[in-house]
Amino acid sequence: MTYYKAGTYYNDGVTLNIAAPSFRFGAGVFETILFNGKNLCFFNQHLDRMESSLEKLGFVVPQLDYAEIAMNVVDRCGLSNQFARVNIFALIDENDMVDPIIAAAPYTPQPDKRYRVCTVTDGVQHPLLSHKTMNYMYNWLQRRSAIQKGYDDAVLLSRDNLITETTTAALLFGDGERFCLPGGKMRLPSIALEAARSILPIYECSVRSYSVGNFRYAYMLNSLIGMRPVTAINGTMFMPDEHGCKAVTERICGC
Repeated sequence: MTYYKAGTYYNDGVTLNIAAPSFRFGAGVFETILFNGKNLCFFNQHLDRMESSLEKLGFVVPQLDYAEIAMNVVDRCGLSNQFARVNIFALIDENDMVDPIIAAAPYTPQPDKRYRVCTVTDGVQHPLLSHKTMNYMYNWLQRRSAIQKGYDDAVLLSRDNLITETTTAALLFGDGERFCLPGGKMRLPSIALEAARSILPIYECSVRSYSVGNFRYAYMLNSLIGMRPVTAINGTMFMPDEHGCKAVTERICGC
């Protein structure tokens, strides 16, 4: 695997400063971008989200040609003609400096996958959950627990049982005509969701974990999977709306 760090391309493992906040506390933010064999999909939007998070958290964003570096990494990894996942890890080094690492790995789409998810057992909300921080321990543990139970992901809740999103994707609910977006300001700003807004009639709503049965359809959206049906949340079943997903997925992953 080839990756970029501090002006150099490396082929070996990543070396981190043991004294840096990124190593000691998981300090930093990250982005995951789909390379669809031709383009880095919605790259500028991902970069804007990363830069916005860093600025809001009090850090200065290094001025680099991130797109050119990312494409160089894709090429050096031998991934130029296939799907790949590109990551930018904006690590916080000593003296509050941001030290980006840019990496790429093969990615195999699952265009027919339907998702089964469960709600977390301990609802929580924190302002940092609106940023893609490197310290994703809470989300990772919740998803790990869901997978161990036989699900694909976990649905995050605020303390009053309001649904926000899953640990890896935005959530939408549908009734066959309109699409309900839960979570409000408590969810991560979703680039895939913004792409969906250009196609679907989406309105903001509040959905509690015990009221998901009021909807006929449910969906997950992120930059890698596009928009895919959710067929179950805990014991509540939903119809798989493949037709509703098709145009949005083409928009997100076809870029």
